[in-house]
Amino acid sequence: MANKVIQVLALAIGLIITGCLNSVFTKYQDNQYVSPDEKFEQPVLQTLQMFVGEAAAFIFLGIIKLNESKQDYTRINDASATPDLPLAKAYILSIPAICDILGTTLMNLGLVYTPVSIYQMTRGALIIFVALFSIVFLKHTISRIEWTALATVVLGITIVGLSGNSNSALNPRLFLGISMILLAQVFTATQFVVEEHIIKNWTIEPLRLVGWEGTFGGVITLIGMSLLYIAVGYNTKGPFDMKNSFNELFSSDQIIYSSFAIMVSIGLFNFIGITLTSKLSATARSTIDTCRTLLVWLVSIYLGWESFVFLQFVGFIFLVFGTLVFNGALKIDSYLPAWFSADKSKPLIIDSVDEQIERV
Repeated sequence: MANKVIQVLALAIGLIITGCLNSVFTKYQDNQYVSPDEKFEQPVLQTLQMFVGEAAAFIFLGIIKLNESKQDYTRINDASATPDLPLAKAYILSIPAICDILGTTLMNLGLVYTPVSIYQMTRGALIIFVALFSIVFLKHTISRIEWTALATVVLGITIVGLSGNSNSALNPRLFLGISMILLAQVFTATQFVVEEHIIKNWTIEPLRLVGWEGTFGGVITLIGMSLLYIAVGYNTKGPFDMKNSFNELFSSDQIIYSSFAIMVSIGLFNFIGITLTSKLSATARSTIDTCRTLLVWLVSIYLGWESFVFLQFVGFIFLVFGTLVFNGALKIDSYLPAWFSADKSKPLIIDSVDEQIERV
């Protein structure tokens, strides 16, 4: 029993650290200069990095299968289970991969314009879109307490966004960055709902799902980069100038090393997250994810990228509180009027749409 607790604790710490490192390494890469007055701004190339890291899930899957074969592991077939996703239909996973491309590219671009802590906190809006899409497309219901929690999350994100302004005037770059991150959550939520639909109809191992999405995403991104380079990117030195993007990637040791670190952190994050999924509930994992956001903020302050802003701290408290209530980690029923708890017998959205994959 003690060994199991230590194992879960080690995995939880590993999940927090690898998730934090991914955001920090990506922002570090954004801060590198490719010329005396120009920073590395390549969100599409960073999306490709992420997919390479996801495709590495096949390496972990191969190691697991090899270990199972050495232990004479035999899978027990369940007649009542959904059928395995056949290889011929693996192309279906290109749909969530396309959502992943759009969401990740927008988030990487948004990170260029926002401090890394605000970027990480704004991503908390994901639960809002997951809840709304689950209601519309998966016909789930949502309780009054969950609606209240979502409203609290919106309030928290609004306060976090306002905290990024150093003066009373609206910072257009910050506003653009936050808008991109919020729009990205729409595509990520769509990805979650599509994956939920796939998992309901076919059986597919989470690591294999990540690996296929990484493979499809990487191939589609490379094709898209090539076509856009020919159409609009040739010699523009913009995000669609593929030749310039790779030239900038290899222009300094710091950029290429951080690129490798990003891919490794994503691969480890996926492996640890999926390993932890079978050991913890969705509510426990949401608490771990909150710790990841806090660690990103603390690291960015320690590195001198940001300073402590009390208003941002207040927004973070609202965001965390709303998220934990929504995911059922905090029980506040007894502190609310009976009207709020009248429909609490309904299952929580987090229990119905419980991602088997932790997302960076």
